[in-house]
Amino acid sequence: MTIRKRSGLLVSALIATSMLAACSNNDGSAEPSPSASSSASAEPSPSASPSESAAASELQGTLNISLPNASSSVWNAVADAYMKKNPGVKVNVDNKPLEGYKEWLTAQFAAGTPDADLVVNNEVANLMSDKKFVDYYPYFDQVNPYTGKPWKDSLDLAAMGINLDGVGTEDHLYNLNFESVQIVWMYNKEIFDKAGISETPKTFNELTAAFDKIKAAGYTPLALAGDANSMWSNQAGWLVRIYADQYLRDYINVIRSQEQDYTYLPGVDDIWKYDPTDPYNDANSNVTKNELRQWKAVRDKEGPYKIAGNPAWAVYADNLKKLFSYTPDGFFGVKDDQAYQLFLTGKAATMVSTPASYWQLPKDFADETKTGAKGGVKAFEYGFFNMPSMEGPEVLAPARTIQIPIGFYGLVSKDAEQNALGMNFMMYLTSPEGYMVYAEAIQNSKDASLSGAPALKDITLPADMTAAFADFTPIGNTEGYESAANKLARGLNDYQPSVQDWVGSVQRFFAGKITTEQYLSELQANVDKYLEPMLKQGKKELSDLDTPESRPPERK
Repeated sequence: MTIRKRSGLLVSALIATSMLAACSNNDGSAEPSPSASSSASAEPSPSASPSESAAASELQGTLNISLPNASSSVWNAVADAYMKKNPGVKVNVDNKPLEGYKEWLTAQFAAGTPDADLVVNNEVANLMSDKKFVDYYPYFDQVNPYTGKPWKDSLDLAAMGINLDGVGTEDHLYNLNFESVQIVWMYNKEIFDKAGISETPKTFNELTAAFDKIKAAGYTPLALAGDANSMWSNQAGWLVRIYADQYLRDYINVIRSQEQDYTYLPGVDDIWKYDPTDPYNDANSNVTKNELRQWKAVRDKEGPYKIAGNPAWAVYADNLKKLFSYTPDGFFGVKDDQAYQLFLTGKAATMVSTPASYWQLPKDFADETKTGAKGGVKAFEYGFFNMPSMEGPEVLAPARTIQIPIGFYGLVSKDAEQNALGMNFMMYLTSPEGYMVYAEAIQNSKDASLSGAPALKDITLPADMTAAFADFTPIGNTEGYESAANKLARGLNDYQPSVQDWVGSVQRFFAGKITTEQYLSELQANVDKYLEPMLKQGKKELSDLDTPESRPPERK
């Protein structure tokens, strides 16, 4: 994903949020919002077998791009370059604000077939279930006219989290993630020096000790938004899940596919061994997960899926509360742009960020809107460090982070000709020629930056981008997994009634109004209450959990 404009920096996806696919579902959704209510009246377009891509000079038609918080200058540059190669095609760029984008997209389908073609669809899982988007898989074998070889040969499928050998006839890929994001900590070196901190923290205890010194020096240690959106799908929610992962890593032993399971993949699952010292041990390409076994574990309160009365959950919750005590005053009312302004203006020492800030921060120092200061603010020296690890007997493994291919670019399914036109544009964008146009436009823009190295082969990035990405050491990924941390730490599986209840509960916990035991009891009751309706929303029933080895029946 391109991290564009600070208000959209780190979404879940990560748009952020969590930002945030490295797809946990075959439909390509990552951390989807099950509450994206849609009663779309239009029937999905028939799944037409894609014909061979038309030669560029023969293409005709109109393509409409509507992305959330995307840089118009960047996408217009790509559109212009594409139209020069394809004079019979008109590309319109009409990007939308991030806030309300999910609702806008849902409303377009409710009214019929949207005018938009290229969208971001990670938060509309129900529309993907209804096959409202074009499936990328059938196009991977086609020749990309901009490279002269099969499209899949130009895509780094391993980096995208795609294993074509494991794709079955029921599997679909409704969005493409060819960009990347790595969540890291960013810090103000000048504040660290003033507080007497000479080294960046490697452990959680070192982090909190540094924060104590920073607070004593008169600065806010952690610039973090605490409103409901951040707690669920942005920076605060990422920290909630990332640190839960340290304590709940053995989830995989509970939900991994067994030999009799419909999800079992010979050649993968029969050679896998549990190794929490390997940060990629439970990657989707290394071991398959049976979602039904996970929900059965939730129902039966098995292993890390038991919340109340679980010592690991208790220690994790206490450490989380301590971390969030270093946030700005009025934390639960602080929005993302307000937290960023604290860091940008030198009032806060750290923030959660991505490599995109390497280029974006110098631009934002001079931005009056973002700094709130006429003429901008004086720049300061900044740096990055990886997630410090919590330690203790309940910790199962070092901290990982969110480090995934993202983008979530989906094409609205229309007729076969329009679908082919959309795919042709995506082939151009992911080609060496098209991506160089894109990368150079980002480099020259005032409102965009690249968040990580792209998952594309044969491309060449501008030299400063290549050098910057080399500085970010991988430590493993937590995103896109069917895990206890991802599915329980912020309420149940992004099911919105559960998330809303959790936000209220965690606010009371952080404010000291309820104890750790009471907080975990409330979270357990929350999960128990919403398990059945969450399953029903996904067209599953509690009875399916009695036979997790069997594929659940298809339900309308």
